[in-house]
Amino acid sequence: MIKILIADDEPNILMLTEVMFKEIGFDVYTAVNGEDAINKAFEIKPDIIITDVIMPVKDGFEVCRTIRNSQELSEIPIVILSAMGDEYNKITGFEGGADDYVTKPFNIEELKARVKALLARHKMRKVALLTQTKEQEHIESANAPEHEFDVEYIPSGIKALDQALNGGLPKGSNILVIGPLGSGKSTFGRLFVAEGLRNCERCLLVAVDDSPRQIRHKLSSDLNKQVNEYEDLGLVRFVDAYSWSSFIPDENEPFAVNGILELNQLSGVISDAGYELGQTIQNKLGGRRIIDSISSLLVNFELPSVQRFINQIGRTALAFGGVTTLFVIEEGTVNEQILNNIKYIMDGIIEFRNINDKYEFRVASMKWVSFKPNWIKIGD
Repeated sequence: MIKILIADDEPNILMLTEVMFKEIGFDVYTAVNGEDAINKAFEIKPDIIITDVIMPVKDGFEVCRTIRNSQELSEIPIVILSAMGDEYNKITGFEGGADDYVTKPFNIEELKARVKALLARHKMRKVALLTQTKEQEHIESANAPEHEFDVEYIPSGIKALDQALNGGLPKGSNILVIGPLGSGKSTFGRLFVAEGLRNCERCLLVAVDDSPRQIRHKLSSDLNKQVNEYEDLGLVRFVDAYSWSSFIPDENEPFAVNGILELNQLSGVISDAGYELGQTIQNKLGGRRIIDSISSLLVNFELPSVQRFINQIGRTALAFGGVTTLFVIEEGTVNEQILNNIKYIMDGIIEFRNINDKYEFRVASMKWVSFKPNWIKIGD
């Protein structure tokens, strides 16, 4: 039986949620304040936690941070259920480790659906990690739990990659794209976005190592159509973090990091651009995102700060309606230990290389679906 812990200082909310989850067969535990919730979490080790924000003794943000900092509890999915629906508190919740944020008053069926989706995703992660530990990547390909849960696929922009993934990228997944300079990573990123725009999906590009102007030019060539037409339709937005690294600000970019780059500022600009696309908790229009690349961030900031930034972006995928995100990194820019820390929080890893001026890729890991792990030439 699934164990759910619900923390709220409002008796009516506790009673309502207790009844609704007992009706679908959950074993329900309740707490009336944050400290009580933390103590019960360590005692019963629930499968999922729902917590209010404003509570006596300790608030919901403290509950999130304590759970995430505990080795034995850190993987438990957390939903914040709060009347505080402003963007600041939502971002604070995600930064603290929440997987989803539901605003009161809430729809009962929607809350049930979100809890079930988080539990399914968490179970897929656990099954995939167990498979990786036992049999490594090649055996994982044969035994991944592809039939246990329904997974929605989206085309990646490369047909051979979709075939290697038996359908495409899992919708709402966070994918690390890694390879040396000149191996086709950025080309893949543009094809990924172009495919989304052709399908009228919302697309957000965070440009760190190339100027948005240059990306627009190349993307227009990929689309055989001027990308500003898609911008006028509200289907694509660019975040300019390149001006920070190049020291050449572009006054025509509406979403730009000004002055010294700070990750909190970058998160805010990404949030503002996403808001215009409907990639928000309220609108849940989903779509695609790409951050090209996180290498500069890893070189210029402490690893924990970058991990928090990546986690913050990644954890919004489900809450924003299923946003599939590519995080691009240059091979060799960070040591193996740092790279492994980044890989750990990803849903999948796709590697690129250049052999005799031919781009090749392989799916190194994918937590949600089965895959073919062999190297494949783009164009084959």
